[in-house]
Amino acid sequence: MARIVLIAGFESFNIDLYRKAAELVVARCPGLDIHVFSDRDLTTTPTTVAEALTGADVFFASLIFDYDQVMWLRDRTQHIPIRLVFESALELMSLTQLGKFAIGDKPKGMPKPVKFILDKFGNGKEEDKLAGYISFLKVGPKLLKYIPVGKVQDLRNWLIVYGYWNAGGPENVAAMFWTLAEKYLNLPVGDIPPLLETPNIGLLHPDYPGYFESPKAYLAWYQQTKPESQTWPTVGVLLYRKHVITKQPYIPKLIQQMEAAHLLPVPIFINGVEGHVAVRDLMTTEFERSQRTQGIKTTLSLSEEAVSVDTIVSTIGFPLVGGPAGSMEAGRQVEVATRILQAKNVPYIVAAPLLIQDIHSWTRQGIGGLQSVVLYALPELDGAIDTIPLGGLVGNDIYLIPERVQRLTSRLKQWINLRQKPLSDRKIAIVLYGFPPGYGATGTAALLNVPRSLLKLLQALKAQGYNVGEVPEDGEVLIEQIRQADNAYTEHPGSEEDYERRKGIATVHVRKLEKWLGYLLTHRIEKQWKTLTGTGI
Repeated sequence: MARIVLIAGFESFNIDLYRKAAELVVARCPGLDIHVFSDRDLTTTPTTVAEALTGADVFFASLIFDYDQVMWLRDRTQHIPIRLVFESALELMSLTQLGKFAIGDKPKGMPKPVKFILDKFGNGKEEDKLAGYISFLKVGPKLLKYIPVGKVQDLRNWLIVYGYWNAGGPENVAAMFWTLAEKYLNLPVGDIPPLLETPNIGLLHPDYPGYFESPKAYLAWYQQTKPESQTWPTVGVLLYRKHVITKQPYIPKLIQQMEAAHLLPVPIFINGVEGHVAVRDLMTTEFERSQRTQGIKTTLSLSEEAVSVDTIVSTIGFPLVGGPAGSMEAGRQVEVATRILQAKNVPYIVAAPLLIQDIHSWTRQGIGGLQSVVLYALPELDGAIDTIPLGGLVGNDIYLIPERVQRLTSRLKQWINLRQKPLSDRKIAIVLYGFPPGYGATGTAALLNVPRSLLKLLQALKAQGYNVGEVPEDGEVLIEQIRQADNAYTEHPGSEEDYERRKGIATVHVRKLEKWLGYLLTHRIEKQWKTLTGTGI
């Protein structure tokens, strides 16, 4: 009996789907023994996983990035004749081998005929190669069968397997297993069903039975269905295509919560690698349109089907360019992502649910290190702001926490309102280092000229139209004013009126600060520092 071992990483939500597919496969091909694990099993039941790998004929893994897990798997899978690893750490993907096709630690690249075909699916841009590759997956196997080279035919079969996995759904995953069984495990299968496809990029809504491929068509349908939405701010939302295919319950709830907050969602689903394509080509903004009217075309590939948005939310995490695959070379395409986001010039917020951590552990231990990096930190390198984890796993399904969704919708509205407020009316808080307080340490930093930096910042804000009041010509004078105000209040708090009049400097009375912070934050600060106004020493 042939054995296939599958381990799913950042797609634990697909575990039940893989198990259902395994049942379909074994019912038709009883000569197969399929073991399905999640990456959590590597921690909780490593012995069981190791035993399954010992006698495996095929090892399949996806979206695994944790270094310890990667090394653990490398040590236990190199003896397995067929190894298929998709969108994971390079140290694990390098083990990929199917017949004569292998990636290896020093991949030589694809054969020249394949490179020639693949180049036809790109537009010459480095950042679009992965997106072009996804398009190639649909027709590549049909084209490659005409190239009579053994190694290329194994590559063709690898593309077929990858295409089934990428398309998702139990029927496609079952067909993936049947393909391996027939072509490499010498097991009779019969007719293997063709790929069941959904668009690589599309739009959806819980009230619409199918998918839209045009943002303009979606918006026209939406505003006709909900005419009251024509005055709502528009939010572009990036969704993970596999979450859409597996009908994760959080997606319709997120859309509905946005609508309840009078936000118009434009939910665009992608495979993961095309995030930048969706933002660059399918979303535009008032700023970008004004630039184009002046003859400044920062986005040459902007689609005629693009719709204008006031802000962009990614529920995917990972780098904007490349998605999960891009996280293997973190930072490589940051300049491209920054250029795309600057062209739009609207807030880009990452609000991704946790993909490998349950809500129970998150609320008690915080977000795990790996997830905090790939879901939140890497997007911040691109320019994402105001990160909001929306939820996490309950069992193998993704659920939202209502309070987090309310926070997201509230923050979105505040960001949009802030952008509509005149610069002269906006208020900016500048926090200076000042420890220990009351000892002249305000505005100090090792090897940095804080007074001069602060002065330049204030001068730049004033030049843009912000109201910064009277700014002295010397940064040291400015810092001294801040120190005097701080020391005067620490020693003689006085009444709120006295404090606000003192030296003409805007201040905040302790009672007002307590109101802003609320009971919980005030209690936490006082527990650590003993008082809001004292030094805490």
